[in-house]
This record gives sequence, C-alpha cells and structure tokens, in this order.
Amino acid sequence: MFALAFAVVSVLSLTPVMAQDEWTLERCISYALDNNIQIKQSALQAESAKLDKTQSLAQMFPNLNASTGFNVNFGRNIDPGTNQFVNEQVNSNNFRVGSNVTLFNGLRLLNTFKQSQLDLLAAEYNLEGLGNDISMSIATAFMQIMFSEELLSVAQEQLDIAAEQLQRTQKLVDAGSLPTGNLFDVEAQVAANELQVINAENALSAALLTLKQMLNLSASESFRIKRPEVDFPIETLGSKTIGTVYDHALNNWPQIKARETNLESARKSEQIAFATYTPTLSANGSVGTFYSSSYEDIDFTTFERTPIPYGEQLDRNLSESVGLSLSIPIFNGLQSRTSVQKARLGRMNAELQLQDQKNQLYSSVQQAYNDATAAKRQFDASDKSVKATEKAFEYAEKRYEVGMMNSLEFNTAANNLTRARSELLRAKYDYIFKMKVLDFYQGKPITFDQTK
Repeated sequence: MFALAFAVVSVLSLTPVMAQDEWTLERCISYALDNNIQIKQSALQAESAKLDKTQSLAQMFPNLNASTGFNVNFGRNIDPGTNQFVNEQVNSNNFRVGSNVTLFNGLRLLNTFKQSQLDLLAAEYNLEGLGNDISMSIATAFMQIMFSEELLSVAQEQLDIAAEQLQRTQKLVDAGSLPTGNLFDVEAQVAANELQVINAENALSAALLTLKQMLNLSASESFRIKRPEVDFPIETLGSKTIGTVYDHALNNWPQIKARETNLESARKSEQIAFATYTPTLSANGSVGTFYSSSYEDIDFTTFERTPIPYGEQLDRNLSESVGLSLSIPIFNGLQSRTSVQKARLGRMNAELQLQDQKNQLYSSVQQAYNDATAAKRQFDASDKSVKATEKAFEYAEKRYEVGMMNSLEFNTAANNLTRARSELLRAKYDYIFKMKVLDFYQGKPITFDQTK
C-alpha cells in the first residue's frame, strides 16, 4: 500500500482520549500509527539506518587523532631526549597529532555509502508498508463495529415488531377471538427476538473491544465510533481490471519498492566484495613532540649541564612525517573469494524475494478483484431478496390481523425478514470493504469521504 495511505492519517493533533466522545476512522488510524509498538520499532530501525548512512559517509574523510602522555620513570632507564641510560627519576611528556586517509580501495568506501543510502530507503519503505497494513486492520475492525451496530438495530426492530404482535394477540385472546395457544407462540417469538438482541449486543461489545485493543486503549475506557455516511455502496468496478489495479500497485506498493531497494543493496554488496581483490592505497601524516626532565644542554668545555625549558624542548623536539602505504592482497585464506560468492548468493536471493513479492501482490490483487465482483453480485441479490421479503411480510401482517394466518406462520415470515435484512447488511459491508481494498491498491486513502 502506498504513501497516499498516509494522507488518511495526516489529521488534526489529538487531544486526550478521555476528552473526546467519538472516534472517526481517520482518528483511529492516526492514533494507531502514532502509538503502535511495531510502528515505533520500525521507526527506530529507520533511524538506525540513517545513522549507518552518516557513519559510512564519514568513513570517506580523513581521520584525525591526537594523543598525549605523561610518564615518571625511576631508577635506571632511558632518557627519551638523549636515548642514553640514566639513573635518576625522569619525568616525560609527549604530544602527537596524526591523520590517515584511504586514497583507493576499489571504491569500497563509496559503494558502502551508496549501500547505506539504499538500506535507509528500504527501511523507510518497510515503515510505510507496515503503516498501511495497520491502517487496513484498523479499517477492518472499524467496519465490523459499523456492521454490528446495524445488526443490533435490525434485531431491536424485530423485537419491537414482536412486542407489538404480542400486545395485539393478548387483546384478541382476551376478547376470545384467538385461542390461548397463539399467545404462547408469540411469547416464544418475543423471547427468541430478545435473545437475538442480546447476541447482537455481545457481538458489538466484542467488535468494540477488538478495536480498542488494536489502539492499545483500556478495556474499561469509554469508547464509541462516529459513523460515517455510508447508506449504500456507490462505487462500482467500472473500468477497473485486474491488470490496471496491479500495474498501479506494482509501481507504488511499499513492499515492492522495499524489495527492489534490497536488490540494489545486494548488488552493492557484490561490488564491495569484489573490491577486496584490489590493492589499498593510504596516506598518513603526523606531528609530534615531547619533553623530558633529564634533557639538558651540556657545555663540553666545562661539562656544565643546563636544563632546557619546557617550551623550548617542545620546539626542539618537534617532528613531522608524511607517508604512503600500499597493501596488495595476495592470499588471505580465500576470504575474498568466499565474500564474493556469498554476496552473489545474497543478490540471487534478493531477486527471488522480489519476484515472490510481485507474485504475492498479483495474487492479492486478483483475489481482491474477484472478492469485489462477488460481493457486488451478492449485494444485488440480497437487496432484491429484502424487497421481496418485505412485501411478503406486509402481506402476512395483514392476513394475521384479520385472522387468516396463525402465529406460527406469521413468526416464520418475521424471521425470514430478519434473516434477509441481516444478509443484506452483511453483503453491504462486505461490498464496501472489498471496494476499499481495491481502492487501497490504487493508492487511495482509507476513508468514507466520497470526495477523496
């Protein structure tokens, strides 16, 4: 799924959870992306890849190191100033600044930097893909709540109808127009409808709990969704085909882009491994000086010793050096050969992973398209069934009121209507969701706003 999916979550900044009564789909997705642990872990991996990129860039520049030391030697030791043996306490102090830079190593450093750029890009694609997966999961749970709410509404409506029937039957029984047995049948139907309401309430509670858990909200926390305006599916497949949906997804799917980037990174690994066969040329330079308490000037006519001041010693003992070093690999225990072969295997595996990801994407698009087609047909059939069943129920209700139908037959007609309406609801939400999945593959955000 694509970067456009994140447009769905670029919503307003959130106020504390307890301060708001209703959660829109967009708010649920935004909250999940901000608080999901997997998202945070993936974001940390992307930050780590960013640090690796900075480090690999810094490796291309010369290093610079400074060192100093202070030593106190007792007894017989070598004077660092004269390199002669002395038998006294000698205090010495040294300073050094050195630098080293790799001039050529088969472009290993450059390719390492380019590989780190690719690894960072792959980490960002993985983060985006994970966010899209979570967005789709949140949308699924949100849709289940909407379906459960409407299913509860249908069950409650049927209970109200049964309750009205019970009142009418009671009056007819009291008037002697119907036998008492008819009243028992209607009471049984009311009890059955009450059970349906309880089951629907339990299903709604379970759906709410599922979404709250996905949002890492407390189970005891007050929570309700804000229902969008989705009376019936407006979208149709239109010009959508498996090929057009797949082509768009192939060029924008984060998981595909991540695999493509991983393949490019594996190719860089091959180039890095080949570089171990090439010589390495480095340059170095350093500046150093030192001080010794036993370092003195000697007057060879009088053999008088004069201590040399600290600053003058540092100036006298100043030394500088520059150099080049060349390392030519001849035999290193087959390390280079093994590295190249393993890098080649890694590249071949990355190619297979990319192809497998493309195959999975095509299968998913194909399945989503077939599901959307089947859902549309099921919705149309359910809609016709409800319209026919409603007419049948109206006719049954009139017959029952004039005593031309017994309570058992009327209850059967009522149950048929409940079942038909429930199937229509299921078909409607299934159709809506399947169309949203297809839209998601085409880069459209998960929203019920028809203008997006």
